[in-house]
Amino acid sequence: MKRKLIVHNGNISIGGQEKMLIEFLKLLDPQKYEVLLLVEENNGKRNDYINDIPKWVEYKFLTTEKFMSWIERNKKSKNPLRKILYSFLLKIKKKISAKKFEKYLKFSDIIIDYDMGLMRNLHKINLRNKKLIGWSHAGDGSLPKNKNKRKNVERYDYIVTINEVMKNGYEKNTVHPQILKIYNFMDFNLILEKSKEPIEENLGEYVISVGSLTENKNQALLIKSFSRLKKENNIPEKLVIIGEGKEREKLEMLIKNLNMESEVFLLGQKLNPYKYIANSKLFVLSSKNEGFSLTCVEAMILRKMVIATETNGTQEILGNKSDYGRLISEDETNLLNLMFFYLKNENECKK
Repeated sequence: MKRKLIVHNGNISIGGQEKMLIEFLKLLDPQKYEVLLLVEENNGKRNDYINDIPKWVEYKFLTTEKFMSWIERNKKSKNPLRKILYSFLLKIKKKISAKKFEKYLKFSDIIIDYDMGLMRNLHKINLRNKKLIGWSHAGDGSLPKNKNKRKNVERYDYIVTINEVMKNGYEKNTVHPQILKIYNFMDFNLILEKSKEPIEENLGEYVISVGSLTENKNQALLIKSFSRLKKENNIPEKLVIIGEGKEREKLEMLIKNLNMESEVFLLGQKLNPYKYIANSKLFVLSSKNEGFSLTCVEAMILRKMVIATETNGTQEILGNKSDYGRLISEDETNLLNLMFFYLKNENECKK
């Protein structure tokens, strides 16, 4: 008899966590499991990974595409009243999602909350006789400041973490959940295969960074450092950044103010970033925090030199002694010097 599972996640748009959700589902054996995937947001054309969901996995959206497009329109508005409406709609979305989620609870007695997005509503949901597994992808195991969320953490039977610091943090700060560490799943062969696809753009030689355009990913540090590198050393390489996010306008303005429009390219989201990484000279990650940097591992799979800011995730991947790349502090000059050194010393990259 097959074991039934409910898997919950916020969305299936492009993102590291969403990519790992797909890899997790692919690992499950359809002969052993029957899975119902519940996705909170129906983002229409931005449901980027919808075709990657295994065919045997049933999935349902907890909100409608029309409702989510309404939220998105108000999110982008600069009208103060529309911003108030946006905040109100987010609260409505949470209520709608929670009620819809409860309707599917009879499907299984095992729930995998893959993004721990249920945490905000667990005190409102009847989970009697259910086993609840939370999957934590960020942070250091510290508990949320919100009172309800702090209490709801204790409602999980298990919490899966993706690095040792996170595991130790949850063990210290929780009582009820059992804490496990499982590294993110990655299909090495698929990454290598996709990396062989041709690039449409003529980018020349370039340094690359891949990640959502957010404050945490800190591409501003990389852009400033690269701008100085170009001006002080007159290197021929360009900078390519793959990803999309709310910091785009600020980053575009920064690039313009630095007169780097012809040297720094924001290519947006790409379903296949591997071909861009494979053709780069150097991979750089400038994040403030990383639970487990998928892009660092992807670059390593593709045999690229990695320079990354030191975080819990990158330290665990690259090693305390930087055996597999170079860890640095969030320092503009240090990053500049390392990029210059490894662009000029290809043999050191190969090591």
